[in-house]
Amino acid sequence: MLLINYCYRVNSIPKSYSEAISSPDSVEWQKAMSGEMAALVDNETFELVAKPKERSVIGGRWVYSVKSGPNDQEIFKARYVAKGYSQAADVDFTQTFSLTARLTSIRMLMDIAVQKSYIVHQMDVCTAYLHAKIDCNVFVEQPEGFVELDKNGEKLVYKLKKSLYGLKQSGRNSNNLLHQFLVEQNFVQSLSDTCVYVRESDSGKVIIIVWVDDLILASSNAVVLREVKRLLSNKFKMKDHGPISCFLGIEFVVKQDSIEMKQSKFACSNKHLAISNHDLQDLSAVPF
Repeated sequence: MLLINYCYRVNSIPKSYSEAISSPDSVEWQKAMSGEMAALVDNETFELVAKPKERSVIGGRWVYSVKSGPNDQEIFKARYVAKGYSQAADVDFTQTFSLTARLTSIRMLMDIAVQKSYIVHQMDVCTAYLHAKIDCNVFVEQPEGFVELDKNGEKLVYKLKKSLYGLKQSGRNSNNLLHQFLVEQNFVQSLSDTCVYVRESDSGKVIIIVWVDDLILASSNAVVLREVKRLLSNKFKMKDHGPISCFLGIEFVVKQDSIEMKQSKFACSNKHLAISNHDLQDLSAVPF
């Protein structure tokens, strides 16, 4: 029998608001939720309105997670997510398709960076979906713990001004916004991978790979890299992680003449996955 220990505190992560506020880590979860609400307000994601009589209101829920920081410290995350499965086509959304980069593009970029001695950094767009304007009239329930009432004591609802996590069109809206900005900054979209952008000038060359809200930036020199980072930070709320170290769960080890990509943290080990010899014999008989 497989004995699996995911080492990410899966069993202790709350599945609802009531579990979060009653858990031993309730203070941390409350901070995470307050931070999420502050981000929604700062981005002007919604306006409070009376519940519409002729429109359905989409539900929402808190989603919690614990991530590891650069020094393996625990980072508590809370995200208010719309229940997009209840959206009505052609009423609450139209198009939904959104692109992500190919892993082969990331490998190729690392190869180019080594050959041409490029500087490779990574950034991410904080609350990326909240930057893009909504493309339909969408009404969402307020999150538990942060409900506001009108003067008659009736619950108000959110009329969205910008996209919210969980909505079917949020990924597409966010990607379109970033694409439009990069094109305005003279980046050229690759024909072979539309999530790869290149800008070349007399001052140097920059290549950006986009994976939802995570970005890899490779530049021929530090001056051009700083300029692109400044442009991105002026447009979006960005988090600069510096030299690439971990992207999509892949570890990157940058050396003078190579860049190693590995997933040792997710490999089978006694810490993460314990498998007896008997289990391995059973597994060998499983058809794939």
